Amino acid sequence: MPYVAVNGLDMYYEAHGDGPSLLLLHGGSGSIPEKWLPFFTPHFRVIAPEQMGHGRTADRVDRPFHYLDMAADTVELMRQLEIESAAVVGYSDGGIIGLDMAINHPERVTKLAVTGANARFDGYTVENQEEARTFDPASSPVSDNYTRLSPDGAEHWPVFLGRLKPMWATEPGFTDQELRGIAAPTLLIVGDADIVTPEHAVEMFRAIPGSQLCVVPNAGHGVMPHETVLTFLQDDASDTA
Repeated sequence: MPYVAVNGLDMYYEAHGDGPSLLLLHGGSGSIPEKWLPFFTPHFRVIAPEQMGHGRTADRVDRPFHYLDMAADTVELMRQLEIESAAVVGYSDGGIIGLDMAINHPERVTKLAVTGANARFDGYTVENQEEARTFDPASSPVSDNYTRLSPDGAEHWPVFLGRLKPMWATEPGFTDQELRGIAAPTLLIVGDADIVTPEHAVEMFRAIPGSQLCVVPNAGHGVMPHETVLTFLQDDASDTA
């Protein structure tokens, strides 16, 4: 099984396909988005890690969850796999990790495509802000994937969600100055019925130099317009945008 020792974790990852490197980053409480792999693997060497407590990577209850730390874990994985830089495609929390990498580890990110990602907590809808603050981990049904994959066992699910809750209820908090410093060509994707508001996506689009914005109609959280993303990743013109 492909595990790498990363900052005190045994971090699980998978590598698929050949070509330029692409990091595929999953959403919060999720695991490797297997349904997306067949779209990218004909064109890229896809590296798909599972963050602390997610998928097959065990939780560390002595370490709080922060996007900054998960980005650092991802960069350390790249270092150990001898990947100097890569395109990054991230969904939800994975997109926030991608933004953090582009801000704090810019040399590692050649291109960035994120869907359902926000730069600030108030970028969520009011309803989702309230849900993030008030949901009860003990009453949240355990996901099938967590039951199937987690080395911590299904009984750890409420503990895991309880540990994620403080991060989800306060982060991220990127400043406009940090967003303006992103040098990687960036594609921002949001559904018009996303938990991230289109208005916030527009704010991010205005702040990140040369970024592109895709608002998908009749779509919710984490929509992935594959052809649009692939065109962006393979478009040489966007390298100099």
